[in-house]
Amino acid sequence: MIRKNILLSPKDLFLLPNLITLSRLFLALYLFNLHSFDTFQTYYLVFIIALIGISDSIDGIVARKFNQVSRLGTILDPVCDRIVFLLLLFWLTDIFPDWFFYGILIRETLVILGSLYVLTTTKTLKVSNFGKFGTVLIFFSICFFVINSANEYVFFTYFGSISLIFYYFVALEYFYKIFIKK
Repeated sequence: MIRKNILLSPKDLFLLPNLITLSRLFLALYLFNLHSFDTFQTYYLVFIIALIGISDSIDGIVARKFNQVSRLGTILDPVCDRIVFLLLLFWLTDIFPDWFFYGILIRETLVILGSLYVLTTTKTLKVSNFGKFGTVLIFFSICFFVINSANEYVFFTYFGSISLIFYYFVALEYFYKIFIKK
């Protein structure tokens, strides 16, 4: 349950879930600005990407478990998620097939536009379990493409395409909830 205060509170910045969210953002910014992905060993890079992906779930779990859901967190988390996702996408662009890179880029752009619409209207949107699962699949796909850049496993390409299709299915579900369902 979101706290009753409607205004954003600066002290909410220091709630554990928001600190986890910001840590994810700062880690992605640090990697993107100061390192090339090919300076990391493959499995270490997979570990870093998995850590970023896991932190995306942990912040929400912590917020609900410790009753630290805040208005700031409900805005900060999805904004940071989009930024981190796009940073990872551009940071690792050389390892992705074009269809995956542009597929994610287009989908994330549509999500940003939908999020802006939701923020500027009185509409609210609850994150679906499909959405969470889709994000997990995409993070797995990113990790698999990192592994695939060192090896050539066809399975990882198929996994990535199925994940991307599911990710668009989730976007259509949100589109339906925002614009069609009354």
